[in-house]
Amino acid sequence: MTTSLNTLGERQQSLLKLLLSSHTGMTVDELAQSLNISRNAVNQHLINMEGSGFIKNEVQSSTGGRPSKQYSLTSDGRELFPRHYDLFANLLIHLLRSKIGTAEFSQYMIELGEGVAKQYQGQIKENSSLNEQLTQLVQIMAELGYEARTSINSKGFAEIIADNCVFHQLAAECKAVCELDIAFISAALNGVSVDHQECIVRGGNCCRFVISQ
Repeated sequence: MTTSLNTLGERQQSLLKLLLSSHTGMTVDELAQSLNISRNAVNQHLINMEGSGFIKNEVQSSTGGRPSKQYSLTSDGRELFPRHYDLFANLLIHLLRSKIGTAEFSQYMIELGEGVAKQYQGQIKENSSLNEQLTQLVQIMAELGYEARTSINSKGFAEIIADNCVFHQLAAECKAVCELDIAFISAALNGVSVDHQECIVRGGNCCRFVISQ
């Protein structure tokens, strides 16, 4: 299950919100005083959330007495708080398409998909078989949020089947967004032909990408 702020306990949520509002971090004593709980209770929450990767600590030197630990949020900790990426992405897409037109917007989506593939250059071995490359690509897609798997269709062609659409709302608003997925898969597999035969936002049960060399 994906962790979000609402899945954490009330005390842990309060602790994370305190750290979010502090740009320099907070000590155990400061957290205990703000939350009106014991140092031991704070330490237990900190241990749990450090183990989950939501917070980190840095030792601060002190002029009088022993050094103290200063706790702050990690990037994963900040991601627990709701962010309206979809809203801004939707606005950006509508604005961009209205400025440059549908044809040029589609080309931008293709270039963006190719750019994403370049970020993972080297993770797909060129000298491996297509099946091996597909397996490596599906692992990359899992990192990007796709629930994807490989398959062979009735005609003997390899497929990538995604049970979710990571751009669902955007693709529903603008079909050209699907060009990003197609270009990403094609570029990651060294320019193979990709046929987007089934699409979730167009009423399909999955997003089905048929691969042909």
